Amino acid sequence: MLRNPAHHHGAVGVGARHSRNSGSFENHAADGVVSLLNSFTYQTGRRSVSCAKTAFQPTIGQMAKPIACIVLPTFNEAENIPAVLSGIFSQADAIPTHELHVLVVDDSSPDGTAERVREAMPRFPHLHLITGKRNGLGEAYKRGITHAIRTLQPQLILQMDADLQHDPAVLPRMIGLANDGYDVVVGSRFAPGGAIPGLPWHRKLISLAGTRLVRWFGGIPPIHDCTSGYRVIQADLLPHCGLEHLSTRGYSFQSSLLCELLRNGARLVETPIVFAGRAHGESKLSFPDQWEFVVNLVRLRFLKTRDPAMLRSRRSTDDRAPLK
Repeated sequence: MLRNPAHHHGAVGVGARHSRNSGSFENHAADGVVSLLNSFTYQTGRRSVSCAKTAFQPTIGQMAKPIACIVLPTFNEAENIPAVLSGIFSQADAIPTHELHVLVVDDSSPDGTAERVREAMPRFPHLHLITGKRNGLGEAYKRGITHAIRTLQPQLILQMDADLQHDPAVLPRMIGLANDGYDVVVGSRFAPGGAIPGLPWHRKLISLAGTRLVRWFGGIPPIHDCTSGYRVIQADLLPHCGLEHLSTRGYSFQSSLLCELLRNGARLVETPIVFAGRAHGESKLSFPDQWEFVVNLVRLRFLKTRDPAMLRSRRSTDDRAPLK
């Protein structure tokens, strides 16, 4: 047992005590050496404990950040994916609150999209890839969201297109709004300040009509853009939304998911974006996608998987935030 340092200092004078006693000098000298060693051990131990405590006190900058994971479905995006990934990760320093990850969900693209992603992985340590059969955008999102939540446990899930039509420079603003307490942040093409350069008027009319139909059939507040694919979502909401029941294809999945989020008490805000034209490749929107969108409108009226516990912990869907 280590002793009090003051006691050890007194033990240094053991040799002086020998001149007054008949004991062996060697024994007293040995006692003095032991006392000195004990004192040195005690002081060294105190310094070691102090250093250990300092070493295991991380600063705020060293503490692990929550993860924001972009789920990025791809099919034949080999020409676009390198620029998309570079653009996304270039924004990482502008998002100090989260560690930015990207999960590419590739539907076995024959053009080598998955290979391009693998080639980029050494440059981007937070880049992930899963592959599977092509069963529609909705199925890709279901696989990706489920995989991300299970393996990365993110705080935020982001949806984004892989065709360069969603500007990565908007990511810091959108994640900032999520940090302000919003459960869903929608990058809106039709909100004031948003734009779709070069879109023919009849295509814009169809998109606006689709948003109005989703609002009416889904019974949700007056949102400007119900089919936008650029979103930030608080991940803890998603397990309560019955993803397995949602439609599997393009716009239909996006509108179904939005309605489910709002029915489960999500607090939503829209922020304007400029939806750029596609640089490479072709649009994946097909006639079956459009037909399923129409059919799904009826399902929106009746499919309501509300979680009462989640509703109690969230604000009312009527308390929708203003545009940001």
